[in-house]
Amino acid sequence: MADEILTLRDLNRILLARQMLLAREEIGPVEALERLFAIQAQLPRAPFLGLWARLQNFQRDDLLKAIHAREVVRSTLMRGTLHLASAKDVLAYRTTIMPPRNVTLPWGVKPTTEELERVLDISRRHFESEPKDFESVREVLEAQGVEPVRPLAYAARIFLPLVQASSNAPFGHEPGGVFTLAKTWLGLEEYPTPRPHQLARRYLAAHGPCLPADFAAWSGLGAAALIFEGLGDDVVTFRDERKRTLFDLKHAPRPAGDTPAPVRLLADFDGAILGRADRTGIIRPEHAPLMASKNGLIPAMVLVDGLVVGTWRIEPKKRTVAVTIRLFDTVSAKDRKAIEAEAISAAKFLEPDAVAAVTFTEE
Repeated sequence: MADEILTLRDLNRILLARQMLLAREEIGPVEALERLFAIQAQLPRAPFLGLWARLQNFQRDDLLKAIHAREVVRSTLMRGTLHLASAKDVLAYRTTIMPPRNVTLPWGVKPTTEELERVLDISRRHFESEPKDFESVREVLEAQGVEPVRPLAYAARIFLPLVQASSNAPFGHEPGGVFTLAKTWLGLEEYPTPRPHQLARRYLAAHGPCLPADFAAWSGLGAAALIFEGLGDDVVTFRDERKRTLFDLKHAPRPAGDTPAPVRLLADFDGAILGRADRTGIIRPEHAPLMASKNGLIPAMVLVDGLVVGTWRIEPKKRTVAVTIRLFDTVSAKDRKAIEAEAISAAKFLEPDAVAAVTFTEE
């Protein structure tokens, strides 16, 4: 029997459901992070806004308590970027996500196996006793005659199982901050054997139905098609409108394309946007250039009827929280009112005692 065709609208609603964006859910932050697998966290505030958009009655302290209890950690994961994830998932999957050791480092540096192992050995001993910043490891490497220092120190960040120590910062971690080995911080060793098939199942649970190329773009792993083909009987296939084969978990929820989608304000680097190579199901092609950034930043985005219609910026001040909504698509008066309500809710989430000041601008 031919595979069922899923339209772009079908795929949009399924993605929103998997990402907990069709309705805010009544679960805790650790469970939510594990359902998403992780939330990108270059900006320490982003995971808090990401969970605010997805969870009922979520408070900042809910996630802060999990961070300080070391149930949740900030670590370099997919695509060599900082994510917030459960400690259990970091220990279980960091080995899987780690890039191959023959990768070319920034500035085109490609160390020999012996050079890389020496750098990692020095760095491992440096970070294992207590949390330290990356400037200190550069100084240690330089004192040991390692050259070039900066890209090789970056290799330590990528290849060593490091986590950032939490702090009393408003969002649990300082920008930059100090790092130590996962074993030192959590008291447990990471899982040593890669588990790409288990990771692919976790990805499909949060993002499916998907192309193998989507999983490859998200995870950084090669041979994605072979990984998907080896997932077994718990996986089914569909076709998109371009007749491409999509993979999904057999018993995962797949709401219909006519399911209502509420207005949502997504955080910077949100996984609903970044989780696929093909983002046309959530961003119209004509709008993608409006969100391009020279420094690679992915702005916080506004969803109306499941599609990106603009970006937003929130700036807490002493007595007010300024929220600027930049629209590049026409929205109805009803949707504009819903956007404003979400913006006020976000402001109250960040600063409960402040007054929200919402401003709309249009392209």
